Amino acid sequence: MTKGFVTVATGREMYYVMARNLLMSYRFHNHDGLPFAIICDKENKYTREFDDVVVMDSPMFSYLDKLRLPELVPYDETIFIDADSLVLRDLGGLWDITAKSPDYGIYGAVLDPDSEEGRIELERSGSLRERMHSPCSCQGGMRFVRKSPGLDGFVDLSMYIMRHYDEFRKPGHPKPSDDMILPLVCSIYDFPPSEDWSRIFCFLPDSVIKEFDLLKGKIRYVWKVTGEEMGPGCYFLHFGNKATKEWLYNRESYRLSRAAGGLEPSKMALGVIWMRSMLAKVLNKAKSLGYKAALKLNVKV
Repeated sequence: MTKGFVTVATGREMYYVMARNLLMSYRFHNHDGLPFAIICDKENKYTREFDDVVVMDSPMFSYLDKLRLPELVPYDETIFIDADSLVLRDLGGLWDITAKSPDYGIYGAVLDPDSEEGRIELERSGSLRERMHSPCSCQGGMRFVRKSPGLDGFVDLSMYIMRHYDEFRKPGHPKPSDDMILPLVCSIYDFPPSEDWSRIFCFLPDSVIKEFDLLKGKIRYVWKVTGEEMGPGCYFLHFGNKATKEWLYNRESYRLSRAAGGLEPSKMALGVIWMRSMLAKVLNKAKSLGYKAALKLNVKV
């Protein structure tokens, strides 16, 4: 039986850069020899660094490519980690978690059908209601796939829900995403989450970082949902796409690349990275406020 890790990168170069950074962080902290693969739309200088490369046909260049994991994973048992993540420690313990996972593992919570969140999940199941088992929730960042006949039709059902999302829309989530589609599919297949994601990794948009040193494997943060300070046991930090343009991600990615080459970080380079990160933050803020005119004037900050 083969085991390994995988990530997905399609389309713009930035996604391949993130995938390469994830791979470097994995290899920095893991020395057990398990392979790390990439699912992509083309081979390039970034994919050459991975142990295995799976080039998909007809990529969609969106979250839809991740919905095809059961068709594309190269190992008998595969842990998927989102490309906008950085590994903090040895991932060996994840195999203990996935050992009790169904053939497709999402990470979140099984919901009480009588709770508000559980009722919403059941109500949005529409024409699939009779096929639902326990409603559940999940967070992106990590998935598990065990190749088996039990996954027959899994991708087709995921795509069906995506195409008919108007029927399955969740309040407050007008556009489909893998986080909105997979809980319904896994409930229909009776694949409940085997673990709460918050015990596995940190999702930056829901967190306030107090300390983060990737090379030392240190993280301390406050989870906004509960106000609880967390960190011990965190396997990786899932930044979210927007945060990969900010200082924390770019600083640690640079320090990691230097360490991988046996080099010390340059203070000058860190200063340039900080300025670029601050500029990107200002421009993103301007965009969110609708100040497109300022961007067209090429204002220097």
